[in-house]
Amino acid sequence: MTVVECAQYEVIFLTEMNQAQAEELMDMFADGKLIDSINTSLALHLVDLARELGRDALVGRLLDHAAKVSDNPEDQGWCQFELLKHEGASKDELIGLGVQSEKEELPGLAAGIFHHVSLMSLGSDEAGLFANRSMRLREEADDLEGMIYGHALLAHIAKSEGDFEKSQLHLQKRLDIIPETEKFERMEALADLAHSHSSLGELEQAQAMLIDSLDLANELQELSGILVARWGLADLAEISNQPDEAMVQLSDIMTVFMEAGAVVPEPVRERISKLTSQQ
Repeated sequence: MTVVECAQYEVIFLTEMNQAQAEELMDMFADGKLIDSINTSLALHLVDLARELGRDALVGRLLDHAAKVSDNPEDQGWCQFELLKHEGASKDELIGLGVQSEKEELPGLAAGIFHHVSLMSLGSDEAGLFANRSMRLREEADDLEGMIYGHALLAHIAKSEGDFEKSQLHLQKRLDIIPETEKFERMEALADLAHSHSSLGELEQAQAMLIDSLDLANELQELSGILVARWGLADLAEISNQPDEAMVQLSDIMTVFMEAGAVVPEPVRERISKLTSQQ
C-alpha cells in the first residue's frame, strides 16, 4: 500500500483518529510533495481535517491543488465553495454560488451550500428557509446522508423557535431513514429523539429510546453514548421521584469510565454527591 493509499484509508476513518494521528497525517502533506499525488475528493477531505487542526497554510495549498486537478463541474463547484469559505466570503456570495449550482443542475452541491448558509443564518427567519431549500434538493437527488443531516438541522431550528412537535417530527424522520447498520448514528438519533419526547412529557417513550440508545452504546463501547443515555435515564428517574434509580444510572456511568481508564466527567461526580447528600 502506497503512502497516498494509506492516507485515503485513514481519511475514511477520520472520526476514529485522535489528534496525534491527525497531525501525523497532515505532516505527510505539509511539505507539498505528496499533494500532487492525490485527487480532488481526497484533497477536499483533507481540507476539512486541516481546517479543524488550524493548519491554514496547508488548507490553502490543498484547495489550490484540488481546483487544479478537478475534472468535472461538480468537483470544480465544491472547490469554489471551500475556497469561498476559506476566504471568509459573505453569505450573499455563497447564496449566489448555490443559486448558480442549482441552475447548472448540480443539486448535491447546491444542497450543501444552502445547508451551510442555513447554519450561518441560525437565529433568523432565513435559517429555516435555506434549510428547507437544501432538504428539497437532497430529496430530489435521493441523497440519504444529506437528508439525515438536513432533518437534524430542521429539528434544531424548529426547537429554537419553540415548535417542539415539529422538531420531534424531523428527529423521527431522521431516525427512520438511518440504516440499521449505522449503529453510531442510530445511537445518537435515538438519544436526541428521547430528549424531545422527554421535553413534551412523554416519559415512557423517552425511556424506551434511551434504553435502545444505551444498548447500542454498550455494543459499540462508546463512552459518550453511555454517558448521554444513562444521564437521560437518571433525569427520568428523578422526574419520576426515583432517586435510587437515578443513583444507579449515575454510578454505572462512573464505573464504565473508570473501567475504561477514562476520567469521570465532573458533572457526574457532582450529581452523585448532590443525590447522596439528599438521602
